[in-house]
This record gives sequence, structure tokens and C-alpha cells, in this order.
Amino acid sequence: MQLYLIGTSEHILNHWASALKKFKPIKMDGVNTLNRPYQGVIFCLDTHIVNEDMCEMLREESCKVIVMSMLPDFLQAQEYIRKGAVGYGNAMMHETHLASAYHAALEGKIWLYPDFINMLIMNLSKTSKMPIESHDALELLSLREKEVALLLAQGLSHLEISEDLVITVRTVKAHCTSIYEKLGVKDRLALSVLLHS
Repeated sequence: MQLYLIGTSEHILNHWASALKKFKPIKMDGVNTLNRPYQGVIFCLDTHIVNEDMCEMLREESCKVIVMSMLPDFLQAQEYIRKGAVGYGNAMMHETHLASAYHAALEGKIWLYPDFINMLIMNLSKTSKMPIESHDALELLSLREKEVALLLAQGLSHLEISEDLVITVRTVKAHCTSIYEKLGVKDRLALSVLLHS
């Protein structure tokens, strides 16, 4: 699947191209580039998404758009995802996040900057109608896994959980892997959605 990088900042385009070079991206300067059809994954600065035609393109199945912003905003992220984007993040985020976003798009998943995932999890816990401690899925877990799962569902990081439970981050990650496998979820957001449903 072809990868396109769209923006007017040479610095940003070079950052993306360097991080994603093994995927052979095509850099575009953003001038009149959104008027033609694409098939593939597009990393595009939010400053180029300015009209309804672009929103329509976001909805096309053959085009997966990851919106990047120099000033990421949680509400803006929600709006772009609602319009059909498959990802949203900081234009200058670390190379590993850029690659992760690209792989998620290829797999048909939605990717968000990690801080926004924590915000979504916290919003889920605020709007939950029942205490998650009573969720049936938790019965599948060991006592320690249940403790870790409940803290993940509150939006705590691996480091915060390790400090809270006085265990290593490596042990937290091992518990997370086991929790996700037992409950059939792929990540902390999916776990939170499951436990708050």
C-alpha cells in the first residue's frame, strides 16, 4: 500500500520520511495535492484539511488518513476520527509512534497519540454507569491481574501501576500481556471499553 506524506514544511516532511523510509513514502508539498484520488495511507498536516471535500476523502475506504498537528488537541482528534481519519498525533512525535500509526492504519485499526488514549480511558471511567470491579470478565483473571486491570482501566501508566503495586514495570507488562490474552482485547483502551461496558 502506497504511503503519502503531505505538508508544506520541509522539516516535518523530512522527519516523517526519515522515520518511515523503509515504507518508501512519497513526499508531497500539499499544494493542490488533495484534489486527486489516492489509494494508500496518507500522513497529512491538519492545516491541509480545510474543506468538506477533504472530509469526504477521509471516508473513502481506499484511503486511510492519519492527521498530524503541530499543536495536538484532544477535541480536534475526536472530530477527525469522527470524520473518518484512522489516526491523529503530534507532527513531530517520535519515530516509533509514526511507525506504529502506519502499521495500525494498515491493519484497519485506529491510532491515537498515547496521551490521548489515557484521556479517553479517563473519560470512560467518568461516564461509567456501574463499578468496573463487578464486571464478569474480571473473574477470568488472577488476583494480581485483576488489580493491574483495574488500574489500567483508570488510565494509570505502567510506571504508575508498578509504583502503586510495588512491582517492576516489566512485571506489569507481563501481567498486561496475560490480561489482554485472557480477555481477548488488544490494548489498554479496548480493556477499558470492555470493563466500562
